[in-house]
Amino acid sequence: MPSLLLPDAQPILTALAILALTTACRFGFAVVTRLLGTSKRLLWPAAGAMASLPFVLREPLLAWWGGTYADAQLGSFLAATAFAWCFFRAIERSVGTTPVGAAASLAEWIFYMSADVDPRYRDGRPLRPPPGKLQSQLAKLCATYAATAAFVSAIEPFGFRPTAAVCEACGVSGPLAAALVRVGDNLSGAAFRSSAASAPLLLASQLGALAEPSRNLLSAGTVLIYLFLSLLLTLGSILVLAQGHDPIDGFDNPVFKSCSPREFWGRRWNLQVNAMLKRSCYKPLAGAGLAAPLATLATFGASAGFHEYQFALSMPGYRPARYPYRCHYCCYWYSHHHC
Repeated sequence: MPSLLLPDAQPILTALAILALTTACRFGFAVVTRLLGTSKRLLWPAAGAMASLPFVLREPLLAWWGGTYADAQLGSFLAATAFAWCFFRAIERSVGTTPVGAAASLAEWIFYMSADVDPRYRDGRPLRPPPGKLQSQLAKLCATYAATAAFVSAIEPFGFRPTAAVCEACGVSGPLAAALVRVGDNLSGAAFRSSAASAPLLLASQLGALAEPSRNLLSAGTVLIYLFLSLLLTLGSILVLAQGHDPIDGFDNPVFKSCSPREFWGRRWNLQVNAMLKRSCYKPLAGAGLAAPLATLATFGASAGFHEYQFALSMPGYRPARYPYRCHYCCYWYSHHHC
């Protein structure tokens, strides 16, 4: 039986060690990119080197720390996200789409480069948060954590593989189904098993008694991924608020308010990634004269590359072109473009 709000300590400690090193790297990279100015000739190689750094540091860090790949999965996932943020923000600076005011001073640039959620700017100045927003985000963090714990308890009897369970039960196969299984089960299973508390709210019996268990398992997996990412972005927002800046919203309730795939992916899901990819990829390409549909398709290609980068760093043995997952993410993200 899962313990009440008591996750395994080793993955958490390993994640904290990885994040401490990641934070130092982000601060150093912010100073370097500030000194380099807006030169594409210098910033692009620097961004590529920054993105490659986790693969160089992973083995020495684990050897020094004495941890395992399983212990490092959560920290590696978070570090991959942080390094990707630095990469895209360096590209923004080189193409001139950085929010006005983010580079007004060295201190502001370091803050922007190290923020997990974009701060808002207006007229070249950072916006201050409205009264009570920090408290509301703290309450949201607690509520999301409790909801996440409940969902983890619900899917634990299925081996943390709700997406595979529904595909097997329905006899669904093919490249898109394999991509869905890979994304859904690895993201929810690997992350939650090592990090999220599993309150013993034994909801599995209720799930199993429902008339259509396959459909409900799929819904549970979707909500679970949303809750996990919302938990991370809410924590990032709290860190931004604590420093006197007003962050953007991470999500706009995509699971429960969306009326179409276009609304889900385009206007409600992971607004942080949407905003970053729009500045670093879509706007430069569209501004250079590329047709809007092609610029959109290229942006989803960049999104696919970002997710491959996360998985390659946080999942031992994963390779982007490894059979049977070859080209599955291309199919998956290309379908987003058509949404």
